[in-house]
Amino acid sequence: MKKLIQGCRNLNRTSQREMVDYLSPYLYAICRRYTDSHEDAKDVLQDSLISIFNNMDQCKSNETAVFKSWSARITVNTALSKKRKLSYKMERNELETDTRNFSPPVHSQLNVEDILKLLHLLPEKQRTVFNMVVIDGFSHKETAQMLQIKESSSRTFLVRAREKMQQLITKLEID
Repeated sequence: MKKLIQGCRNLNRTSQREMVDYLSPYLYAICRRYTDSHEDAKDVLQDSLISIFNNMDQCKSNETAVFKSWSARITVNTALSKKRKLSYKMERNELETDTRNFSPPVHSQLNVEDILKLLHLLPEKQRTVFNMVVIDGFSHKETAQMLQIKESSSRTFLVRAREKMQQLITKLEID
């Protein structure tokens, strides 16, 4: 991996292609959690990879875990930036999507796709905070700074997101 990172820093096209192949599945999963569609996720992934390659010198480590974490942070920031540019101004106060269209088998364990579908039923800010804190491991302080909200708001959005997720899962099991 150290050779691959160094090759990318030296603008070696083969190394860059290998890096894209290596990082894409991991970063796409992050993009998908922060976007509403496959197409949006692909756009964020592409923008993220461009940013990663343009800023490779900012990552001072050649260690795989550090580089991967650094890349993930760029991807989250890119996704959040895209959200701001698209001006997601409306916070949905009520669940707008009919959950009857989504029905995993009763009493079964939810798979990744089921959870992604449930996440997309959450209001935008709740979903974003849930992704950042629960899935990506950001602290409430970091989340608040990145979203330009109060730390207490981050905590509130997370509590509400968890409550809404529990309600959705319960409703699906009853239906």
